[in-house]
Amino acid sequence: PVLLSLVYLETGDPLTAEELEEKERLLEEGFSSWSRRDFNTFIRACEKYGRNDIMSIASEMEGKTEEEVERYAKVFKERYKELNDYDRIIKNIERGEARISRRDEIMKAIGKKLDRYKNPWLELKIQYGQNKGKLYNEECDRFMICMVHKLGYGNWEELKAAFRASPLFRFDWFVKSRTTQELARRCDTLIRLVEKENQEYDERERQARKEKKLAKNMTPSKRSGKQPTESPNQLKKRKQLSMDDNAN
Repeated sequence: PVLLSLVYLETGDPLTAEELEEKERLLEEGFSSWSRRDFNTFIRACEKYGRNDIMSIASEMEGKTEEEVERYAKVFKERYKELNDYDRIIKNIERGEARISRRDEIMKAIGKKLDRYKNPWLELKIQYGQNKGKLYNEECDRFMICMVHKLGYGNWEELKAAFRASPLFRFDWFVKSRTTQELARRCDTLIRLVEKENQEYDERERQARKEKKLAKNMTPSKRSGKQPTESPNQLKKRKQLSMDDNAN
């Protein structure tokens, strides 16, 4: 099979007649330089960047051009089921892609929150509810959210360095002594609060638009709760009818 031959091109293991024939075809297609190591690197890069990010995958592949990687990725996509352990390989890649998708959601949520402030580094407020905690103060949380937006979610070493370098926390030994894991946990807590706030904000916006639309569609008489004003001719006619009724 195609990918099996790709993996075993340089392992020295004996190939079947069918695999030898496939190997010759692959050599003609230009995969002669792909080894097991290259295959494993390709799979790890797919887990890290997602199968569609060919440029980033190629950046991990030593000695391979982007065009070569793109061609290899196409063969992998079409015939990965020919690998004995394809199910495990694909599940690992899909888990990696799920992490990428979640990271994108987080960055989008933080950006949406920050967009509601002119200067979020000074003005941003977290709607804590019952989850404020006693160890991290609001200035620390504000800095963390803004810095994650700047550095990207998951860059915990850079976040830790930013706290240690900031004059705002020169004497804050608590936050300066936090590990990357502790900062990551605090950040995840804040992100859940931000996402909840964004949902509530969106719901209020939808409700406001709905009420505005309803108000716009209502007639003036319905909005005021009064009967429409009669014209002079209608009033005169109604008075005349009333006089005729009294005469009778």
